[in-house]
Amino acid sequence: MNIEKKADGLIPREAEEELAGHLSGCPACAAEDAAMSATGPMLRAWTGMRAAEKAPALDAMWTRVRAGIEERRESRRRSSWITRWAWVPAAVALTVLAILFYPAGTDRSPFHPTTFDVAVEDVESDVATVALVDKGEDLPRVIWIIENGKT
Repeated sequence: MNIEKKADGLIPREAEEELAGHLSGCPACAAEDAAMSATGPMLRAWTGMRAAEKAPALDAMWTRVRAGIEERRESRRRSSWITRWAWVPAAVALTVLAILFYPAGTDRSPFHPTTFDVAVEDVESDVATVALVDKGEDLPRVIWIIENGKT
């Protein structure tokens, strides 16, 4: 167990000295330690060879990725002025329509009531309360229906 920790570099210095003493007297553990110690460099060499084999394919892939990124940037640069200024014609058209169709000469004056005389008729039932508020000739008529405490 300590041999695996030593190979992983996780063994404390005191335990490493104790393990070194054990390995000098035990040939089976020494052989296992030698095998594990050789595994790291062997894996690094194998990984290096695999990386060297895959390097051309990876380089080609990254070249395609970079080309795709640049192509997308260029397409955004080309279309960006369109999206940046596309709202201007719509705003101009809305402004022109507002000017053309806004009622400038109306004969109706704004509402200014002279009195606030209010007549309220109230009708209650089992289901709802209905209130009719008549504010006179020049004021609007309002009907409230209150059902279960909600208007």
